[in-house]
Amino acid sequence: MLSIQKVVALLSDYHLQEFRNHLKNSGAELPLALVDAVHSHGWEEADSDDLCKIIYKKNGAAEKRKFFQLAHHTFKLTGYLSRNYPSYLLHNISKIELLINQGKLKEANNLAEILLDIADKIEDFSTCRVVLTFFAQQSHIREKKTESIRYLEHNARIIEAEKALNDIYLYLRTNLHFKDKTSGEYSETEKHLSFFKSFHQHPSFAVRILSGYAWCYTLHFLNDERFYTQEMQDQLNSLADELEKAPYVVFSFVDDVELNIDYLKLKLLVSWLDKDELQKVASGLLKKRETPRFWRNYLNTAQIGFISIQGSLLASTQGFCYRKGWYEQQPKEFREEIAGYKKACEEILANPMWEEESLYVRYINVSNIYCCFLLMNSMEDVKKVPTLIEGLLFNYQQVSFHRMYDQIFATLIMAYFILEDYMKVQECYKRYEKLTANSSKLQENDLTIKAYYYAAQWISSGRKQYQEKLNGILTKTNDVKNLENVGVLVRDLKDYFGI
Repeated sequence: MLSIQKVVALLSDYHLQEFRNHLKNSGAELPLALVDAVHSHGWEEADSDDLCKIIYKKNGAAEKRKFFQLAHHTFKLTGYLSRNYPSYLLHNISKIELLINQGKLKEANNLAEILLDIADKIEDFSTCRVVLTFFAQQSHIREKKTESIRYLEHNARIIEAEKALNDIYLYLRTNLHFKDKTSGEYSETEKHLSFFKSFHQHPSFAVRILSGYAWCYTLHFLNDERFYTQEMQDQLNSLADELEKAPYVVFSFVDDVELNIDYLKLKLLVSWLDKDELQKVASGLLKKRETPRFWRNYLNTAQIGFISIQGSLLASTQGFCYRKGWYEQQPKEFREEIAGYKKACEEILANPMWEEESLYVRYINVSNIYCCFLLMNSMEDVKKVPTLIEGLLFNYQQVSFHRMYDQIFATLIMAYFILEDYMKVQECYKRYEKLTANSSKLQENDLTIKAYYYAAQWISSGRKQYQEKLNGILTKTNDVKNLENVGVLVRDLKDYFGI
């Protein structure tokens, strides 16, 4: 019995219709035809030759090869159910209990065997545990000691895999949480990496993928230079490729592992690609699949992530807003693009869910992104930025968002610099240095802040030491891929202001 036949037999009416609708909406005509053909046979095991003939009108050697490829492909498409309904098999447990209590042992065992096979394949550990416990106890009642022990040993492996997943999540939330003030310490980096690496060869696919993501996330979270390497890109691509091969494996409900990996890929590509290339890649990553349905209940991380990266890229590559009349000189298409992102941010910030869910750190992040787009608008919009950013720093001073200080102050200092308030640039720089002492900072943001500060000090005082400090930043950016934009900024500052 093919895996797709087993899945269809195990689906509830609701989940079957959901899967059929997904296939229909995706234009997957042959997979839909196969699902319907399998479903029409009910619990009777349809012969592969018969199914092949229904789909391809023939069952010769060539058609049989295509049929088995189709069956495998259709099983992979059940990833839609795994993402949106990771417990879609669990309802069968009640069926087994009902059959047992009705005295239909043979039917119950048949259902349980099929259920265990699919639950094992998709790593639905909750369902596996219940079925294995049932089989182990049944074997004990029948005085089949070896069989009972075999089921219990299998169950022990399932429980261990579940524990491994929980341990990874627990470690991430405990040690690498963006709201935790102690999470950004470099001294703990190798300890974190070692913990996640210990799971890289785990028998469970889900454990291997999650630990691989956590390893990459650690380097990104701690702004480690190893994140901005070809090796990191290869690692992230490998994780994405593995997920693509086994999309039917379930992960925790409302955790979008694929999106998390794609977001890290985008963060890495920001440092490597120009604006047009990045926009193309970003759009491809975020549109390559149907967004899981659970996002309708939460703020859309995918949308926020895309806008965040676009804002960061535009600010670093197009942000020469300090030039007189810069905004008015930009092409109409560019100004319309900025206006579109600005409007999108305003709509996101207007969502009442921010207060309802107390998502203050994310609100601060989106507000800062919004201010980045304001900096690339008219001077009237630029003038709004200091009030907005200073308001965030004051109103949310009890909220731990220390890891965002470099982003926040980069935006604020840029605003004061554009407005030619160089005294405020100096004040903000001193606050920034005090608040971020002994904590990890993204080097690109840190050097950007220093560049504006040194330029402001030179404009105010004309002291040669600030010219030398700017040259020092240029030296640091030489041949460093993810710092190229900082080098471009410093050269433009020196050229425009004659430093």
